[in-house]
Amino acid sequence: MCSNHGVVMAVRINRPPFAVTLHAWGRAAEEWWGCVTWQQRVTTGAGDDDVPFAAWVPAASLSRPSWTATEELPRLRLPADPRQWPAPRGWPAWFAGVWRDGEPACPPGVRTVVGAGWRRKPR
Repeated sequence: MCSNHGVVMAVRINRPPFAVTLHAWGRAAEEWWGCVTWQQRVTTGAGDDDVPFAAWVPAASLSRPSWTATEELPRLRLPADPRQWPAPRGWPAWFAGVWRDGEPACPPGVRTVVGAGWRRKPR
């Protein structure tokens, strides 16, 4: 599990959704990673919905907004195989695994919806 004490930190990521919650830092090989969560707008055959997502992203893609406090987050040694990297403790929703760039991995039959929310709302 990538967080075991409930302390999290609001951070920015360099791609949509731009605002995520950081749960832990992880070290694998020679690179630092962050375990983040966010609400992701997705579309399925049944329509659009907001789904909680979690993933590991390169630490270089994260920054702390000036208005947030620095929190002491867990630091984990990650396994060599990224498929073994943990989801947040008790995470009840989609864990996308490693999200290096582009769009996060989605469950089968689901795809992310990006763009301004007001543009997607039915009129």
